[in-house]
Amino acid sequence: MAAVTVNLAGLNGNAGFGTNAAKGMYGENGGQTKNGTVFLGNKNNGINSLIEQKRAQARKQATKVLRDQFAKDNKITDGMNELRARNAEIEEEMRALYETRKGYMEERDALMEKYGVDPDSQEQKDLELIRKGSSLMEAGNLAAMGKDELERLAGLGERTEYQQRSLEYDKIIDHIAAMEKELQNERMGNTSSITATKQAILEAGGKGMRTAKKMAGSILDAASDAIIGMLWEDAKEHVDEELEKLMEAAKEQAEKKEEEEEKLENIKEEKEEQEELTKTIQESSSEQAKLQDEIKKIMQEAELLEEDMKGLAVDGFM
Repeated sequence: MAAVTVNLAGLNGNAGFGTNAAKGMYGENGGQTKNGTVFLGNKNNGINSLIEQKRAQARKQATKVLRDQFAKDNKITDGMNELRARNAEIEEEMRALYETRKGYMEERDALMEKYGVDPDSQEQKDLELIRKGSSLMEAGNLAAMGKDELERLAGLGERTEYQQRSLEYDKIIDHIAAMEKELQNERMGNTSSITATKQAILEAGGKGMRTAKKMAGSILDAASDAIIGMLWEDAKEHVDEELEKLMEAAKEQAEKKEEEEEKLENIKEEKEEQEELTKTIQESSSEQAKLQDEIKKIMQEAELLEEDMKGLAVDGFM
């Protein structure tokens, strides 16, 4: 049964993953892996628009093939026919998406051995730091990284070939995962609509339906190479752009943390100065009180001496 979606074909047309996949996406002949099927989008509006046009055109044709077959076999309304036909497509797309993503993840993991990178090396640690920063930045929470991590990230130099290829794989894998989620949500919505109208769930199978799926798969496969080629080129371009933004953002966050530390240090110094001034004032007050006591004693002694002098004068000694 042909997959009902766009085939994830490489530019050289080789099929499969691993050693039978033209030595991976960046194999000996410079081609990309071909295996599984998938519709892929892109965050960039320009490339996304072109891909969506190709996807929409191929999907429209494939859906018509399935819709016509569903109509012949089940005589259901056109509206429900389209929903069921689309759900059949989605099942095939999701199966292919999973296999494709799994294959790309295996190829990405194999890069470490291919380039001789030690899992505990600084090169690998820097790659994981970039991945962590990218994830937090996309979530709008880059400040959650520690100061040392931000400074390290902001100061990273040019990426190694291993890091560059790994990040390109990351983008493709992330796109596939996003499409899996999108398709899952669409299928759930279609199923809810079918249930709401109390229509029977269409049973898969039958010669007519198998033939229709093969025809739909052929239509969608025809759009594969152009879509995946566009996406790879876009991924390579945006890895550089997004990493530059990430490094700049990390630098800004590191500077902010440095400013915060300086403010805290100034507050601490001001507090210490205030405590020292308070202590000095208290000591001064204590000394003043002692001085007043001494003056009082001297005055009291002077009064006694005056009385004694008066007494001597009366006794005739003066």
